[in-house]
Amino acid sequence: MKKDNFRWLLIIAVVVVATATTTNMMAFAPILGDIAKDLGISIPVAQASFLGIFVFVVAISTLVSGTLADRFGVMAVMILALVVTTIPSILFSVAGKNLSILMAFRVAQGFGAGAIFAAIPLVAAAWFSEEEKGFAVGVGMTGVNGGMMIGVAVAPIINQITANWRTTMSWIGYVDFVVLLYVIFLTVQYKKHTPLNHTIHTQNGEASNSAIKEALTNPRTWVGIIMCMLISWLLNALNDLTPQYFALPIPMGVGFGSVVAGRLMLLVQVGTVVGSLLSGIVIDKVFKGNTKPVLIIGFVCTAACVYPILFSVVYNNLTVLMILLFLAGTFVAFLNPAASTFVAQVYPEHVVGRVVGLWLGIGAFGGSLGVFVGALALHKTGNYHLTITLFAIVAMIALILSRIIGLKKSGGEVSVEN
Repeated sequence: MKKDNFRWLLIIAVVVVATATTTNMMAFAPILGDIAKDLGISIPVAQASFLGIFVFVVAISTLVSGTLADRFGVMAVMILALVVTTIPSILFSVAGKNLSILMAFRVAQGFGAGAIFAAIPLVAAAWFSEEEKGFAVGVGMTGVNGGMMIGVAVAPIINQITANWRTTMSWIGYVDFVVLLYVIFLTVQYKKHTPLNHTIHTQNGEASNSAIKEALTNPRTWVGIIMCMLISWLLNALNDLTPQYFALPIPMGVGFGSVVAGRLMLLVQVGTVVGSLLSGIVIDKVFKGNTKPVLIIGFVCTAACVYPILFSVVYNNLTVLMILLFLAGTFVAFLNPAASTFVAQVYPEHVVGRVVGLWLGIGAFGGSLGVFVGALALHKTGNYHLTITLFAIVAMIALILSRIIGLKKSGGEVSVEN
């Protein structure tokens, strides 16, 4: 098996692991009513127990898994992610109605979903050239967004066939087990091949610690973290905003109802899958590895596509509205791949996992902040006007921050770009 072929098998592994873990992330959402009924709990309690805690653990996991990936390797992290995802899925069918046990299962699955965020740029940094890193990260992020879309679409279908949410999760777990076998096979083959950038495997602990300390003392690292918090704000606000804004009655929302709102949400999700894939191509082929223009395009176009949905002339024209929402999903999906590619390009390979963990892990808490602020704005005003306006403002602040993070790698060290 030649090296070039093996790196493509690795990126396929990243994609399917990302898809598997994030499918579990979203599979609970469309059948939450059935879960709540089976357990004898309210919808808000079910939402907090199965969705809210999952998102929180994803953020923690993204932070921790970066260190694990740098220390033990990307294959170990992917196997761990799949094990803690697959076993709970299969065991849901025999777990009974003890909410504490079920929540513990979701904590484990949340860790698995967060771990993949460190693996994606790490594979790109170690196995792909500078001209290909954007594409590798973009393809990996496509698995993340694709998994979310699959979870929302497939779970109700399986649940309708099985008439049992626990069996539904077990079916998904069996697919995850097949993915686990594939990753184990690649792990056995891994040591027979040499990464393109082999320093990720040869740097000693002292050099690695020195590099991470240097990264942490550079203020632009922290600017990048704040930027990722705002990116997460935009992603979560868009996913939370779209169905509610269009479903709720006037004057709070637009009054389309839940069915139409769900279809519009699907457009956003399809857009995120397309955007993740296109982002790497745009970075590598159009801008020759320069991530800054991609960030600028992402922030500006996301705001430009979302803000107009405030106006009746836009949301009453279904064709225009559908185009804008698809494009909003596409352009917002440019952002995390561009940020991750930036880290893979400018930081020493042996600390990429930890830096990405910091950027995306701490950044994930920005998503919770965005949802909270949006809910507060809705409570205070009784409509989504302020929430959507804040969305555009946040995008512009993030745009400014993207102009500040001017770093380049020189001699294995992170330095300020002229």
